[in-house]
Amino acid sequence: MKKEKLDLTSPDLQKFIFYLSNGQTAMITCSNKENTERGIISVSWITPTSFDPFLMSIVMAKGTKGSPTYRYSYALINETGEFGINIPSKELKHAVLKVGTKHGDEVDKFVDAGLTPFYGGGITPPLIEECFLNIECKVLQEFDTGDHAVIVGKPVAVLYDVGVFAEGSFQQKYTDKNNQIHFIDILPNMV
Repeated sequence: MKKEKLDLTSPDLQKFIFYLSNGQTAMITCSNKENTERGIISVSWITPTSFDPFLMSIVMAKGTKGSPTYRYSYALINETGEFGINIPSKELKHAVLKVGTKHGDEVDKFVDAGLTPFYGGGITPPLIEECFLNIECKVLQEFDTGDHAVIVGKPVAVLYDVGVFAEGSFQQKYTDKNNQIHFIDILPNMV
């Protein structure tokens, strides 16, 4: 699908920010500095934290290897200070589940979940072509919250599929909660 780039100074930016406040599940992409190792993690704790400047936060477990809270993606984000937020459609429900139930240092999640990496140009890690909305972020801050960390990123680029956002608003397909993936949709398969 062809991607469009949102002007981050556009008055429509606030509509994008509000859209990201609905609790849907995202796939976070990351890589090492050389981009020879890459990771994806499914998360539902994402939220905008500021309009001006536009800031996003993601929350993920941060344990060390061997602990129940170990996340390979967390280690990669700490190495590069960059991550991608990729918003999937309902058609990617099984890919979200696969990504959320395996460790990236044990399997290439792009291959395993049948996802296509692409590069937007603002960060080293790849984004996910099949996702209709992709946000490239650079880490600004991290807050320790027990066994998880809140990672605050500044978006440097927002890309979306042609037709997702038209005439100043998201199309109905993308705002309808029945067409979005929420953690509750995949939870029965994870526990």
